[in-house]
Amino acid sequence: MSLFTQPTPAFAGRLRASVQPSLDQLERAVTDTLAEFEPGHRNTTAGVDAAARHQLRSGKVIDEALKKTTQAHVEALGEAGLPPPVLELLQSWVEATVDARVLQRQIELARSELAPGEFALQAPAAPAPDPTEALSASALGQALGGLSDETVRQRERAGELFSILRPGRKRGREYPAFQAWHGIAGEPLARILAALGPVSSTAAYGFCTSPTDLLGGLTPIEATIGHLTSPRNLDAETLQLLAAAPPERLAAVVKAAQAYAALQAA
Repeated sequence: MSLFTQPTPAFAGRLRASVQPSLDQLERAVTDTLAEFEPGHRNTTAGVDAAARHQLRSGKVIDEALKKTTQAHVEALGEAGLPPPVLELLQSWVEATVDARVLQRQIELARSELAPGEFALQAPAAPAPDPTEALSASALGQALGGLSDETVRQRERAGELFSILRPGRKRGREYPAFQAWHGIAGEPLARILAALGPVSSTAAYGFCTSPTDLLGGLTPIEATIGHLTSPRNLDAETLQLLAAAPPERLAAVVKAAQAYAALQAA
C-alpha cells in the first residue's frame, strides 16, 4: 500500500483498535484535571490522585499517552507495507506534533488555573509593609512627608489620624503605619475615619485590619489600596472589587465602615 492509497476498512479498523486505549487514557487524564478548575466544583477531583494531577500538569501523562499512540500508528503502517524511510520521516513529524500538543495542553492548564472562577482564584499579595506595624508620632510624621510630631497630633485631634495603646500598656500610644501608605494617606483615611464616627481607636484599628464579609473577605486596608497583604483564594466578585477603580473601592470601604459603626453603636 503506497502512502497515498486509501486504507481498506479492515486496515482502518485494526489501526483504530491499536490506538484507542491510549486515546482513552489521554482523554480521561485531561478531563479529570480540567474538571478541577470548573467553577462551583470544589470536590470534583477530590478522588483524583494528586501525583497523577502533577504528572499531567508537567506533561508526563499526555506525553506518554501520545507517544504510545504514535508508536501504535507507526507499527500498524509498517505492517501495511510503508517503506522504512517514509516511516522514519512520518515518526519524526508526529513527534514534533506530539511536542506541540503537549505544550499547548500545558498552556491551557495554566490558563485554567488563572481564569476567573469561584474556587480556582488566588490574588497575589503585592509586597507591602506589615499592616499591623505601629510607629511613633515622629516616625509617622516622617513617613507622611516630614511632618512634625505636633502636626501629627493635630491631625489626630482633627480625626484625620488615630493612635492605639497596645494591650498591657498604660502609656506610649502608637500610630498604625498603614495610615502613611500610598492610597490610604490623606483623603481616603479621613473619609474612612469619618464614616466610623465616634468609635474607639481600638475598634477603628480592628475594622481596618480585619477581613470582613462586608467586603467579600477583604480587609478595609486591602480594599482601599487594591491588593492583598496576605495571599489567599478569593471569589470572582471579590476579585472584581479588588480590581475596581480607587473611588469605587473607597466607596465600598466607606459603606462598610458605616455599617460597622452602626453595629458598634447598637
